[in-house]
Amino acid sequence: MDSDAFDLILQQKPARVLLAVSREGGTYASVISREIESTFSHTTNILGKLEEQGIVMFEQDGSDNRVKRVELTQKGEATAALVEELSAVLDGKKTGKKGTAGKKTKKAASRKDAGNYGEKLEMIKARIELISGEELEGRGSISQEDYVRIGRRLGPYRRELRKIMESGGKEDVKKAGGLDGEIEKVFGERERLRG
Repeated sequence: MDSDAFDLILQQKPARVLLAVSREGGTYASVISREIESTFSHTTNILGKLEEQGIVMFEQDGSDNRVKRVELTQKGEATAALVEELSAVLDGKKTGKKGTAGKKTKKAASRKDAGNYGEKLEMIKARIELISGEELEGRGSISQEDYVRIGRRLGPYRRELRKIMESGGKEDVKKAGGLDGEIEKVFGERERLRG
């Protein structure tokens, strides 16, 4: 086990940065700073450490060399899923399904990606289940704030699924379509609970 990465992720701010990048699905340090209520310099310092651990990566955004988007790597996606699951367990929002998202993540991460989107689809499936359980399970109604947050959390996955449906192989397109249908069901439930 890489103890540096372990120690980093189990700190409050780095975990919140990781989850913010995960929810936004590719964003900027300034957006993350606002979301986690941290200074820009502290956030960029954390992002630099996460990059050193291979958890996030920076991509140039357009022609401006100064503006860089931050995104999760495959290792980062797997880590974020496990941190979200741990958070749900600690908050008492997840019980009974001990480690299922983590097992799916480990299984997906151990496979070689031979030109298909299998690993990404498994990750998205686990995230949809996790978000649905956290946000909607056992609730009689939701607020406007909840409604918007659910959309923000699932929106990036829906965009990823649409990309896969446009460029993936036949089997991947079929799986992505099914997962897009699952997101649509969550959105339908979200609409129903909003009243």
